Amino acid sequence: MKTLIIDDEKKAREGIKLLLAGDPQVDLIGEAKDGKEAIDKISSMNPDLIFLDIQMPGINGFDVLGSISEQDWPIVIFSTAYDQYALKAFEVSALDYLLKPYSQERFQKALDRAKASFDDKKNSSIQERIKSLLKEYQRDQNGNDLIHSNSDADTRLIVKSNGKIHFLHVKDIFWIDAMDSYVKIHLSDHTHIVKSTLKTVVNKYKAFVQIHKSHLVNLQRIQYLESYFNGDFYVILENGEKVRGSRNFKKNLPKTL
Repeated sequence: MKTLIIDDEKKAREGIKLLLAGDPQVDLIGEAKDGKEAIDKISSMNPDLIFLDIQMPGINGFDVLGSISEQDWPIVIFSTAYDQYALKAFEVSALDYLLKPYSQERFQKALDRAKASFDDKKNSSIQERIKSLLKEYQRDQNGNDLIHSNSDADTRLIVKSNGKIHFLHVKDIFWIDAMDSYVKIHLSDHTHIVKSTLKTVVNKYKAFVQIHKSHLVNLQRIQYLESYFNGDFYVILENGEKVRGSRNFKKNLPKTL
């Protein structure tokens, strides 16, 4: 079984590797230290089995599974420190999990069950229980967040919305406006509202420039400028939208515009 270990704690990953060492049925193909890396590696490496930590910052274990097509789900051995919500959810869904810290005997029992599931091609009931677990988790998620990743700073924004992860390509975003402690991200046919600030976005993503105290625009999407009253202006975007700019921020735009 091609196996991937996903945990934000190095000590936990090393512990699982030690417990798996010497098992002829396990082919350890890699590890991931966070949810973003986990999603990328599951998609590219197509593991048969994953050890999945639930409590990871930013993109947690539930978010990882929710971001992968059901037909691509591997067999999952969940692990978690004490978490009342997670334990209740597992009990309701009748799914097995490893509660940290766990013994070698408990670990082996979970691994043996995973092997049995792998050998039994009719494990659709497990997939249905995982689906039920995810639906329950996503119903309880109200927070929308912008998750920052150094490796994606120039190409993608990672948005967590209602328990799902969305990878937004920077080139597809037209503009962003402020809404108190949230920002509204405008794409061609839909928007995302996430908890963040314009300052955070503009400092992290070079494609955006601030033209107003409440507005950022994507430099790649600017068509032309239109003068307005008292030195203010409008930025006309490729999709025809007009975004108000303030004279105090005009210096942020390239002189060629």
